[in-house]
Amino acid sequence: MGVLAAEIDDGHPVVLGAGRHGAASLPWFVLDFHPRPGFVDQAMIRVLVAYSPTRLGRDKAGRPRLEQHILSTVADVTGALKEAGYRVETAALGRDPRRFLAVARRFRPKVVFNLCEGVAGAADLEKNAAALFELVRLRCTGNGCLALAVCLEKAMTKRLLRAARIDTPEFLAVPPGQEPEGHPGLPAIVKPALADGSVGITARSVVKTQAALRRRVQHVHRRFRQPALVERYVAGREFQVAMVGNQQPEVLAVAELSYRGLPRSLPRICSFSAKWNPASPYYRHTNPLLPAPVPETLRHRLVTAATRVWHVLGLRGYARVDFRVRRHRPFVVDVNPNCDISADAGLARAARHAGMTYAQLCDRIVRLALE
Repeated sequence: MGVLAAEIDDGHPVVLGAGRHGAASLPWFVLDFHPRPGFVDQAMIRVLVAYSPTRLGRDKAGRPRLEQHILSTVADVTGALKEAGYRVETAALGRDPRRFLAVARRFRPKVVFNLCEGVAGAADLEKNAAALFELVRLRCTGNGCLALAVCLEKAMTKRLLRAARIDTPEFLAVPPGQEPEGHPGLPAIVKPALADGSVGITARSVVKTQAALRRRVQHVHRRFRQPALVERYVAGREFQVAMVGNQQPEVLAVAELSYRGLPRSLPRICSFSAKWNPASPYYRHTNPLLPAPVPETLRHRLVTAATRVWHVLGLRGYARVDFRVRRHRPFVVDVNPNCDISADAGLARAARHAGMTYAQLCDRIVRLALE
């Protein structure tokens, strides 16, 4: 899902109307988009790579860090699709969707490769990009609007998992303006309830007292203007299960995040800095181990739980499920539909472990969108 753009507050929702003539004014691809069933010929398929330009922080050269990452991912995916034989074009989706739709009308894609991390810099509008594609009946890669919306709402995700008897740490959600009543267990980790990409997660997110918990909840309310999720902190090994597929997902690999070398004063968490601040000790000492060095019994539990999560949340295309393990018992701590798909990210590494090149991974994701 979207990374870090929730830090930006200048985004506005996109509102789509039916046009002057109602449904009859919908774009051409509402009527003639879909390919013949089972028809997959790369040379005949046009893929439009959609992305959402945004900015968050700057590197040492003064370039917007997140925007550079997004554009780098666009270049990675575009190159891979061309290598696989597709006809490819790119288009940005911003505040005015008509510009994007104008490109789509001219290019006439059969698939949109959805790299939108949000709309107009707002990560909470990531689902709106998928909704736009669904509205005009453009097939798109990855997860649909509903799955993206559910997984962005961390408390809702956890309630669905608990209802399905899938282990996830005890939690409570604290709306803005309210104080936490008690706690789900200490130590706890406090994070924004409507963000992803580790936004708002720092060493201070792990709290050991009720007073510290209250202060951190107030910080989330003030800084991010959204509910705070208070979750019991699971001190244990951390695993990531990367998956692709539709009705029957395939597990590409089980990876472990190692924090070896991280100062003992810092909690073992995949923080914002671990992903985006090269000067941070978290960035230097958060490293994936692939494949994870685990006994087969634990690997089986992780894979089984991740597959159940996939079905309960209605995932499709590709996703990653993150776990903490306590006493050989996996707990789901995050679900990432449309996770980072850049050439050096975890999904691509997992695909290589499964014997796929990066071009084959992108080709597989397009084919899944055509099913």
